[in-house]
Amino acid sequence: MTEPDPPVLTPTIIEPRDHDLLPAIREDLAPFIPALRGAAQLLAAAAVVDFAARYAAPAMIDQVRQIIAPAPQHQQTILVEEQTTVRRRVTVTS
Repeated sequence: MTEPDPPVLTPTIIEPRDHDLLPAIREDLAPFIPALRGAAQLLAAAAVVDFAARYAAPAMIDQVRQIIAPAPQHQQTILVEEQTTVRRRVTVTS
């Protein structure tokens, strides 16, 4: 006795349809593409600057201070003694 073939999904090829509306929209928006690209670049730059100002800069402050500041010298403790002498003349009449 032979077993029947298992059911198999048959691939269906879908033909792409012509989109007549899309080329018309592209032609209508063509004059605005440079302005839209400029606005998109401006928004992307603003996002990068905002990220740098909020997160990257505070995280790098300590590292930058270590680079800018001179290397710490050996610490020395110096004892400074200061003496103050007060002289007053007191005259007493007798």
